[in-house]
Amino acid sequence: MKAAKGSGDSFAVIAAIVILVTFGARASNNMIATTLPLLVKRLFNFNGLAVGLIATAFMGSTFVSSTFINARLPAASRRKFFVAAAIVYAALFPLYAFSSPLTVWVLAVAAGMALGPIMPNIMTSARSLRDLKARERLLTIYTLALSTSLLVGPAIDSVIVKYVGLKASFIFFEPIAALVAVMAPLVRFPEEGRPSKGSGMPRVTSILTNNGFIAASLNNLTYSVPFAFITSFAGLYAEYRFHVSNSVALLLYSLFYTTSFLGRLVLAIRPPYNVVRLMILSSSLTLLGLVAAWASPTLLVYMAALLLLGIPHGLTYTLSVISISRTFDPRSLNAANSYFFSIMMIIGSGLPAALGAIVTAAGYQTTILSIVPIVAIIFGATMFFARRASAVLVRPSVITEAPKLAFILPLIVVSGT
Repeated sequence: MKAAKGSGDSFAVIAAIVILVTFGARASNNMIATTLPLLVKRLFNFNGLAVGLIATAFMGSTFVSSTFINARLPAASRRKFFVAAAIVYAALFPLYAFSSPLTVWVLAVAAGMALGPIMPNIMTSARSLRDLKARERLLTIYTLALSTSLLVGPAIDSVIVKYVGLKASFIFFEPIAALVAVMAPLVRFPEEGRPSKGSGMPRVTSILTNNGFIAASLNNLTYSVPFAFITSFAGLYAEYRFHVSNSVALLLYSLFYTTSFLGRLVLAIRPPYNVVRLMILSSSLTLLGLVAAWASPTLLVYMAALLLLGIPHGLTYTLSVISISRTFDPRSLNAANSYFFSIMMIIGSGLPAALGAIVTAAGYQTTILSIVPIVAIIFGATMFFARRASAVLVRPSVITEAPKLAFILPLIVVSGT
């Protein structure tokens, strides 16, 4: 199978590039998201609100660069921005080792700005393949690479922190961040074509009011709220309640991402026919996992709750990405992906601060319990718009050649070792 016209690369080559750049970007991004709260809490004595605010600064700056720069650039300019951002992003990592209570804020904002164009453009690169089956297969491989990075990354970070400490861990994580800069020039950017008469760049309102887009965004939001707590506070919660070390707290994330990976692997082998039904399953497991985490009397039960919560983490984002891919044409897809990613970031940027305030005022367990009704309400709204967009969200699978995954999965495994 060949890539889009004008490219001599095979599907396997394009998939390998996507896997490597995705692994580097998501593993390093998650390293910042999970290690930075521990660093500022333990070394700089930030309280719960300040921990949430610095996470907000990191994700909020990602929203700015993705929404106001990346979404408005044509393909040629976007490619240059993407490559430059990847280089800057990798160069920032060693600087965390020399950070102070003041400069750590600057680094968080700078890293967030550099991250802005990276993930949306990786998502959009699937459009460089004209074949519909190949595009959706590449999207599932992309989400598998995400899960691989989130499965392996915390384990690597845990070992590094154990031996060199929180600050120096950023230096030792630099090779993974550098992978983004090395692979970025190889990422394919789809041709958008020239606008026909009376057409132009898609209007923002036409995207934001599309039922499929709203359903995908709300579906992702059902997990954004609990995931914001898990990313910023799950490790601290384990330290507080079960008295585990920093290294063990970071290692717990690997349990969570193990079942996330397995969920996405199932979708890659058996692509979704009815996206709406899987949205229902995902939200139900989220609610059950939150209650289990809240009620956990022992570390073992808490570990089981993280394993359960990993399943909807694997399903939710993948379902949203596929929903957007099925909803929009090539000219609208980059804008749709950028706005979707931006919505994720702006919501995610506010959540850690809000959750941090609740943690400071009421404690970890009350915060977890308060998330449950929020998820239930968002889930109800998701179903309303998903049913209105069922014409594109519920249809026979367009990927039926599961054996072709045989030569892709080893690449995913290699990228995570």
